[in-house]
Amino acid sequence: MSDDFAGKGKRRPQLDVPIDLIFPDTENPRLAKQRDSISDFDIIKTLYDEYDLEELAMSMSENGYFDEEPIILVPKTIPAGIDVNADTDTVQKQLAELVKAKKIEFIVVEGNRRTATAKILTDSELRTKLKIREGSFPSPKNNAVREDLSILPSIVYFDRKQVAPYLGVRHITGLLKWDAFAKAAYIAQNIDESVKSGEDIKTSIKNIQQQIADRSDVIKKQYLCFKVMKEAEDDLSFETKKIKDKFSLLTVALNSPSIRAYIGAPTYKDANFQDRIVPINKTEQLKNLLTWIYGDGKKEPVLSDSRRITSELAPVLASKEATDFLIKNHNLEEAYERSEGERDYIVRKINTASSSIKYALGFAWKYKKDAEIKEAIAECFSAIEELQKMINSND
Repeated sequence: MSDDFAGKGKRRPQLDVPIDLIFPDTENPRLAKQRDSISDFDIIKTLYDEYDLEELAMSMSENGYFDEEPIILVPKTIPAGIDVNADTDTVQKQLAELVKAKKIEFIVVEGNRRTATAKILTDSELRTKLKIREGSFPSPKNNAVREDLSILPSIVYFDRKQVAPYLGVRHITGLLKWDAFAKAAYIAQNIDESVKSGEDIKTSIKNIQQQIADRSDVIKKQYLCFKVMKEAEDDLSFETKKIKDKFSLLTVALNSPSIRAYIGAPTYKDANFQDRIVPINKTEQLKNLLTWIYGDGKKEPVLSDSRRITSELAPVLASKEATDFLIKNHNLEEAYERSEGERDYIVRKINTASSSIKYALGFAWKYKKDAEIKEAIAECFSAIEELQKMINSND
């Protein structure tokens, strides 16, 4: 085995770190949707509002913090005098002294939910700021639990890149998977950092694939979708919050050949990730697609179900007539009816009308004196006469 591999030298001991020296991670992929909110409080509030901390809090308020689940930290800055290349015992001793003297602070790279929960449980001012009413969120059952939660078992790395393989395996292909956008953001973040360090993009992608044992090209698929979203954000100023919230819809759409053809996008196998994914002359089509899927603030999405992307939207975009109708009318059902061509659409409508009339024949005898039914029949007969005249005319 090579001497250079992800797990080499990582069996380091735990370090007890006071919670007031630990800060949330603004680069955490799970929080990528809130990157415009970068204060520590904003991150904790996002975790509290959106990531169901109550279940964690119920356990931690009763049991304290389990030492078997250490969080992973990196220093905010590496203090002068510490030798990051020294042997493990020496580094651990230096870290312990810095922690005791409170001369070092840390960022959580794994364990943000647990850390936020512990902070809320132990900090009354934070609970007030979060507007947590008494009794609406668990509290430590006694002072012993509170004290236990004020110091968290931690494993310290000096560079978050050292932790990247572990995070990828844990949250992309492992049991504790992030949502679709968090995965894509993590992938893009790591690829971009690798490229900035001098690697070409193909090598950067290959390295991440090897780290997480990606045999199904998840990396390339997610990276392509992320780049499409960024192009919409940069070129169209498209509001991407809804895309981030339901990122999996975009991945479903870009699996469809007819949808990719509509926006001019390649498959993940054919993509040159150094270039644009959607050609600049197809940005209007990209805007249409994202509006149909997510809405744009003025228009509602035409989809009520993700399955309709494949079953209805894809066939529509394979037909110019149906696509033009959808652009003009913003009605997916009617556009889908036209997806096999206008002639077939008319035939289906006439056959449907014929079937309805035949069905009505079975009950019409009951309503011979009903004025409303008579009027409806007259209108139907008039429409049929006009249709016959039009079809039989010589023009």
